[in-house]
Amino acid sequence: MNVTGKSLKRVLLSLVIFCILISGVGIAYAEEVEIEDKGISYSDYFKGIFDMAEDRYKGEVTRKQMIEGALKGIFDTMDSYTVYYTMEEAQAFFTDINGSYTGIGVVMSEVDGKILIDRVYSSSPAEEAGIKSGDVIVEVDGKSIENFSLDEVAGLIKGPKGTKVVIGVLRDGADKIIKFEVTRREIILNPVTYKIDGDIGYIKLEMFNSNASKAMEEALRQMDKKNITKIILDLRDNPGGDVNQAVSIARMFVKNGLITKLDFKSESQIDEVYYSNLKELKYKLAVLVNEWSASASEILAGAIQDTASGTLVGSKTFGKGKVQNLYPILTPEAVEKYEKETGEIFVNGYELMGKYGIYPSDDEVIGWLKITTGEYYTPNGRMIDGVGLEPDIYVENSPEGKYKVLEGIKKLRKVTKPSLNTESEDVLNAESILAVLGYDVGTPDNLMDEKTVRAVAQFQKDCGLYSYGVLDFATQQELNDKLDELILMKDRDSQYEKAVELLKN
Repeated sequence: MNVTGKSLKRVLLSLVIFCILISGVGIAYAEEVEIEDKGISYSDYFKGIFDMAEDRYKGEVTRKQMIEGALKGIFDTMDSYTVYYTMEEAQAFFTDINGSYTGIGVVMSEVDGKILIDRVYSSSPAEEAGIKSGDVIVEVDGKSIENFSLDEVAGLIKGPKGTKVVIGVLRDGADKIIKFEVTRREIILNPVTYKIDGDIGYIKLEMFNSNASKAMEEALRQMDKKNITKIILDLRDNPGGDVNQAVSIARMFVKNGLITKLDFKSESQIDEVYYSNLKELKYKLAVLVNEWSASASEILAGAIQDTASGTLVGSKTFGKGKVQNLYPILTPEAVEKYEKETGEIFVNGYELMGKYGIYPSDDEVIGWLKITTGEYYTPNGRMIDGVGLEPDIYVENSPEGKYKVLEGIKKLRKVTKPSLNTESEDVLNAESILAVLGYDVGTPDNLMDEKTVRAVAQFQKDCGLYSYGVLDFATQQELNDKLDELILMKDRDSQYEKAVELLKN
């Protein structure tokens, strides 16, 4: 599986030697490799490290834990996209990529020590049982989860398909626990949502999991039924995923020609080139992107931009032009077992499968490696790693953080006219509004100091009012009007609005 992220040969060789020495076999082979040509074998070196740890460490640690720690350490020296996953970590990763899991259908987060339900999937067991977004989980199967971590709670909720779990929640700050019996079942993660606004279709693609292309086909079928030919494709905050899914979706929008080229380092991997056979564009397309549109999102967006199949609207993308592959890493015991059977040493389970048709069991895999193996290029040959894609039309959405403070700001009362050294709640609110507007008031407080007076005077000047730094009633009303505008802007999506404007022209 290609997932869009030193020498692979050297890393795998190091792993071979490392795993071999743990199981105590193949030392002669390991001793052929030396550290920096100084005559110290890898086997001697790592054996010494393990012997020292076991002799000196006053605590409990297993060989498996040390092996996994060493594996994580090796791959942590590489780029941020190269990661060694334990089997538990790999399971969470595969859930995202595969787009399905067995559970109740909720997304949870840990906030101030509480386990909060952020999202309930549509048509999920949790939704059918009555669980709602915002509920706080306090019990699982009658057991209090106080002081439990998010992972621990998730572990209690998980279970085999068809089994039941009782979730106890607090809702809207109430003290009474509400209990829901939920039957676990397979949850299909649909990464596509869509709507039709007049003659314009809007499709949001959250990530490229295994369900992405089928879900996109269904969304487009609904558009076609309504004769929608103008589409906004929203790739904002989409972190990427499976290259094959990105290519499949590109073939729905990109006109005949190259979509992307994958260039791998290892000679054992053949470079891959993907094309679209779409002879005629079906939709007038605007694609929304931002700084968190990455990886497979950029493959799709880059192909659309280079082939003039649509217009990119928003801000510059993340800039991830590297490709990762996933490999199952065998346990030391499995390495020894299959070395006896084949006469060869394998740490990558896929190589064992490919050469001998031998499929190792789950308990023969210690973990999974996601490693950068190559780079991808857009149709025009652009390599955008660390650079990103510049949109055709730049529109920056105001960051949400800018408006967070609005929730606590009140309108000015127009009762008094605060001036220098006045202390009041109206001064605090005036300073807060001015700060959001970009005026320098320092940290908003109740005091009308000289900095605030200067900011008020500048605001008055900018608004065509008499500029003297006193919060008179006309100035207070102008600030109240600005607060109303800011609240309206908080709910606006400037990038979406620009895309609508573009498609209407």
